[in-house]
Amino acid sequence: MKKLMIILLVVLNQAMADEVGSKFFEPSISNKYQGRLFSANNSYPIEKMKKLCEAFTGIDTAQIKCKKQENGNAFICEYKCSLHWMTDEK
Repeated sequence: MKKLMIILLVVLNQAMADEVGSKFFEPSISNKYQGRLFSANNSYPIEKMKKLCEAFTGIDTAQIKCKKQENGNAFICEYKCSLHWMTDEK
């Protein structure tokens, strides 16, 4: 019975895990000029996004989506650089 409870708790913990453990990446040609950032200081990391998109003609501000995390003042932001519209949508 104890083993079953431990297994159940592990499964529930994984199912309820926050998005913080998700994959973060910088924009590049191979990922169609998209990026995903984590910010722990209760603000959108817009300046960092601008810097990362500088080589790709800047950031497309209409394509920024930030989600506040439940467990604190952190945000996870998905964004696209201006060149994203030139990639093939397959």
